[in-house]
Amino acid sequence: MKRLKPVMPYSDCQRNPGKAKAEFNEKIVNRIIIIYGLFLLVTGILMSSPADWLPEFRNIVLSSSLLLTDYMGLASPGIAFINAGVMTCLYFLIIKLSRAQLNGSVFAAIFMLSGFSLFGKNLFNSLPLSIGVFLYCKYSKTEFKDCVHLSLYAACLGPLVSSVAFHFGLPIWQGILYSWLLGMLCGFLLPPVCHRFEQFHQGYSLYNMGFSAGIFSMVVVGILRYQGYSFEHTNILFSGSDDVIIIWIASLLILLFLAGITAIYQGRKYELQADFAYELEPGLDYELGSGNEEKRLQAGSDIVDESVHIGTLNLKYYFKQYRKLTRRSGCVPDDFVDQFGIGLSLINMSLTGGVGLLYALVLGGELNGPILGAILCMVGYASYGKHIINTQPILIGVLLANVVVDADIGSTSVIIAALLGTTLAPVAGRFGAIPGIIAGMAHMMIISTVGSLHAGTNLYNTGFTGGFIAILFVPIFSMLEEHKVLPRQLMDRLLAAKQDKVTKH
Repeated sequence: MKRLKPVMPYSDCQRNPGKAKAEFNEKIVNRIIIIYGLFLLVTGILMSSPADWLPEFRNIVLSSSLLLTDYMGLASPGIAFINAGVMTCLYFLIIKLSRAQLNGSVFAAIFMLSGFSLFGKNLFNSLPLSIGVFLYCKYSKTEFKDCVHLSLYAACLGPLVSSVAFHFGLPIWQGILYSWLLGMLCGFLLPPVCHRFEQFHQGYSLYNMGFSAGIFSMVVVGILRYQGYSFEHTNILFSGSDDVIIIWIASLLILLFLAGITAIYQGRKYELQADFAYELEPGLDYELGSGNEEKRLQAGSDIVDESVHIGTLNLKYYFKQYRKLTRRSGCVPDDFVDQFGIGLSLINMSLTGGVGLLYALVLGGELNGPILGAILCMVGYASYGKHIINTQPILIGVLLANVVVDADIGSTSVIIAALLGTTLAPVAGRFGAIPGIIAGMAHMMIISTVGSLHAGTNLYNTGFTGGFIAILFVPIFSMLEEHKVLPRQLMDRLLAAKQDKVTKH
């Protein structure tokens, strides 16, 4: 990554450090997503033959795309990567045209889109849903930039569009027309439903669109079934060598980590300047006298300059910041890019993705479209709520639930249930590890039952399940917390009592 020039004059940076930091973050987010989209495209092109592009893309478009339809198995890994790259680049262009702020929520939306573009999303079944969101913004006089992320998430109902278009026995053009009209209607209605349903789980399920779309698709599927239409059960998975896929995701995680280190190095002045301007302002005013703005700003600048050139102090500062990040609950809206800067966010994305990759490999899973897509979702949401601490209890809970019933812990369905089940990471982040493990176990136990309600038309099935788990358990855990009987609170009281006993003796 080339050395960045200052995004605004240094005098302006001194007077408005928060703005300088935000502009620097946006510039890095912009570059990372462009490079990521091209990385997907180039990988796909190198892994496939141009002669296969048209017939294999035809297979993808004409498929129902219901859970689980792995595009790597249906077509080929190369075509799946190309599809993900095209979706990433096109939708990032839409985000740029909307003039939305580039922060952690954009990272989460883009990586989730690209991940599910490996097994369920394509241009044909996603565009009508996104157009519906755009039409809602026009109708409600809402700026599209405020809902653009919903246009990416709404594509989770893509299988519904594909099923109506090609699998209901309708004439081809009639099926396409009806499917697009249905898709635009769903996209139009999802934003108000999504905003309302978020209040039910209070932000403790990160995939809010999954819960909203699950309720919505359950109703739509019920109506279609009542009319005599049926949805096929799909379980197409890639079963070839996964060596190239492992190398690709490992390379991506390493590149994200290095990009994070580079961003920290290049943006350290903006980061420290903002912290001194806001966090240390009272201390500087006390030393220099309140009202002396020029001296205060110059003093802050001098301290920053000194910190920038002392490597040890700089490292201590960022280690401390990362510890603060991992103590966040992750409850929506916990945007790590806005709170901790793009550098630490990229490092957290790399490390959290590494946890997901290690989990899949240790359990003996073979990397395919769904598992790779689930890891990418973890990577994206590590800028918007997930981190290496609050995701682990959920993963352990899902594992324990499968061990209890002697299930195949290395199967694709079990592994993606765990990786995507980290939608409940805020539960563990807020209430502790044991409640997180309980939530993970409950999530695993009901996910298959919930999936039958929408017949696989909602790609965010874990978000649908996670919404129910959060609605049920968050009030219970909150009550226990209020009465100071959560496991971590009991442990704290036990340790405090032991310490008092030692002190008295």
